[in-house]
Amino acid sequence: MANDKPNIFLIMADQMAFDVIGALGHPVVQTPNLDRLADIGAIFGNCYCNSPLCTPSRASFMTGTYVRNNMVFDNGAELTASHPTLMHHLNVAGYDTILAGKMHFVGPDQLHGFTERLTTDIYPADFGWSPDWSLGVCFNDGTGMKKLKRSGECKWNDQMAYDEGVLYATLSKIRDMGANKSDKPFFLCASFTHPHDPFLMTKEFLALYEKSAIPLPNAPAANYSDMHPYNQWIQKHHGNDTCEITEEDIINSRRAYYAMVTYFDHMVGAITNELERMGLSDNTLIAITSDHGEMLGEHGMWFKRTFYDHSAKVPLIISWPGNIKHGAKIDEVVSLVDLTATFMEIGQVNERGIWANDMDGDSLVPLLTGNGGQWKNEALCEYYGEGPIHSMFMYRRGIYKYVYVHKHEPLLFDLERDPHETINLAREPAYAHICRELHEAAASGWDGDEMDSMVLESQRKRKLINQSMSASGKNDYGWDYIPINNKIPID
Repeated sequence: MANDKPNIFLIMADQMAFDVIGALGHPVVQTPNLDRLADIGAIFGNCYCNSPLCTPSRASFMTGTYVRNNMVFDNGAELTASHPTLMHHLNVAGYDTILAGKMHFVGPDQLHGFTERLTTDIYPADFGWSPDWSLGVCFNDGTGMKKLKRSGECKWNDQMAYDEGVLYATLSKIRDMGANKSDKPFFLCASFTHPHDPFLMTKEFLALYEKSAIPLPNAPAANYSDMHPYNQWIQKHHGNDTCEITEEDIINSRRAYYAMVTYFDHMVGAITNELERMGLSDNTLIAITSDHGEMLGEHGMWFKRTFYDHSAKVPLIISWPGNIKHGAKIDEVVSLVDLTATFMEIGQVNERGIWANDMDGDSLVPLLTGNGGQWKNEALCEYYGEGPIHSMFMYRRGIYKYVYVHKHEPLLFDLERDPHETINLAREPAYAHICRELHEAAASGWDGDEMDSMVLESQRKRKLINQSMSASGKNDYGWDYIPINNKIPID
């Protein structure tokens, strides 16, 4: 007997800007497979991650909770095994839950509810990437902007090797499920590392942009002295003060990044084509998103870690045969924690209303089907990772974006009139009441001094454990996931 619950297929990119999709009107980027999914489904114009950094963003999606509530502060922080995830709920609801690729789990629990994991991760699972705010603002060579000097063509690299392995494992699993039909629905996440920096791609994909006029950033680079302290910290962390980026560097990096996006799109096409070939597409919801965005030179900034839209906003496309009006464009403000509640509703998780009390997101089903009431139209994004020295959050509600960095003056942008976020309204007396309202809404139950202390204490403990594991020789792949019967050809 066929199951009455849809399969759910989540395809994740890493560091994909929200607007590098043809269906959203980008003048250069070629994304035919993403465009096709948008044509038969819905595309969101204002979806945000809940932290502009890999591990905390993914932990928020997995648990449906903000960073302040799950305590996964940075790329070296652990999601506790006792924290229920979306996968635990779907397992109880009768789903097989499968992961191929990156989820950037840190710690000994490398499943967090997934019943099957097809590949290892691309990044280490230990505490080695824990930041140390006690050192103050400092440069990190591993995230330095000097890599932009090398953007362009490559014949092969570790990122491509990893993603080819993830694609191989994903397609193999689709074939297995198509050939051996089960009464159980599945949740399968294929999570790739592209288009994460460094910006390198093969000639085949770069050639698609050889004659394209690569646009320059819309927001000009600000003088370092004129930046908010938070952005000064990030620029110093990325080495912008010691590395001069030329217009040629910007164009080369953008061209290579666009080629990497098309490479990701190519993998999306391979997956959707195989779902159709194996007869699985009619009862499968497909969702496309990313853990965070990419600045691409806007405001003179690159990579992520900031609250500007190119860093904090992410793409979101959902195709759900028979349930979504084709070509729907949803402009309401949403965030990745809402995906958790969405999949729990679609998966018919029992007692989801009770569990929702422990979560921060709301189901997107009413927006997708057009059968709901008024939407909250808000998103909360936090950052406690490397680069800064204080806790901070961004709160988007309606047309306004409010940024608060503990012990520093806030920022306020009207994204309708100022989409490139160049005019800070927080100093204008006429907007004082808006700043106050947004701060009270976002900071309810949040104390900056307390958060700073919690982050520093977490860092201190993890650094000690990492030193201990290194001294005992236990850091060498001690927590990294090793797939059983791994047949995936990864260099």
